[in-house]
Order: sequence, then C-alpha cells, then structure tokens
Amino acid sequence: MRPSPHRGATFAAVIIHIATGSNLGERTVHLDRAETEFGRIGFVRRISPTYETAAVGMAPGTPDFLNRVVEVELDAARQRDPASFMQALLGIERDMGRTRVEGSVQSRPIDLDIVLWGDRILDLPGLLVPHPRMLGRRFVLQPLADLIPDVTVPGTGMTVADCLAALPAEVPDIAPWPTA
Repeated sequence: MRPSPHRGATFAAVIIHIATGSNLGERTVHLDRAETEFGRIGFVRRISPTYETAAVGMAPGTPDFLNRVVEVELDAARQRDPASFMQALLGIERDMGRTRVEGSVQSRPIDLDIVLWGDRILDLPGLLVPHPRMLGRRFVLQPLADLIPDVTVPGTGMTVADCLAALPAEVPDIAPWPTA
C-alpha cells in the first residue's frame, strides 16, 4: 500500500452496491446510461449480469424490468456524505425522466437504490442501508450474489448467498437476460 499524502491519515475507499432497474423504453440503454453517470460520481468497479423480472406489485400488463447491481468505489469525500450521494442518484433519475410519486409504484425508465454501503448500516432521512426491502427481492439478491456472494449483509449475520438461498419459494423468479 502506498503511503498517504496526508500525514497520519489514510483513507480506505468505500465500496457501495447500487441496484438498478428499468421497465420503460430502451431498458438496456437506460441501465447503461446510469452506469456511465455513476462514473462521474465514483469509480464503477463491476457490473452484475442483467436479469429480467416481472413487475411485482404493479398492474397486469406492466412491462417487465431489467435489473442489475453495480459496484461503485467512492473516494474519501463521497464516502463521508451518504445523503449527498443519494441526492446525486436521485438527480440522475430525474435527468433520465423518472418522476417519483410518494406512495405510488409506477413504471420508470430508471430506478436506482443503494443496497449496501460497505459494511455500514445507515439510518438517515430518506436513506436506509442495507436497503430495507432487499432481503425479500430475488432481483436484487441474485445480481448482488453474482458480485459478492460471501459478503455478510450488515445487521443480518448472513452472507448475500445465504440471504438468496433463504428466500421463500413464493418470491418471484428472475431470468438471465438476454435469453437464448
């Protein structure tokens, strides 16, 4: 490891994981654009395979989602301000045409959720990490397991792979995309 240019101070990068989804328009184009935007606010290390997922909890006939998880490395300045980083993600959503309506589940060109922030638990206004619903979502856990199966989900004592294996049978399946 190189010595830090700051005397007595070292900064380890924080690795975060962002779940991405799109069910409107050119879905892969939207996912790819979001990943490009992440490069402006962090360093994109890895991207999971893409999965197709039924629009759970939405009206029949709602277009299916494409989902991925993106691993992003944050520098010292970004990692100290998770709320500001979340605001940057919401800005990306708005710039890509997403309108959030509180209490409503709607189709969207892009959906961005921070699911893990390193090994930290965050409880901030508008930001709970680990994401409060990720443990019941195959479309988050499978791509996350593709990247970090042996990492323990903070607050659970379980690895990502364990959480995926523990999903109840009624949690909807997902399919690798594109299909052969």
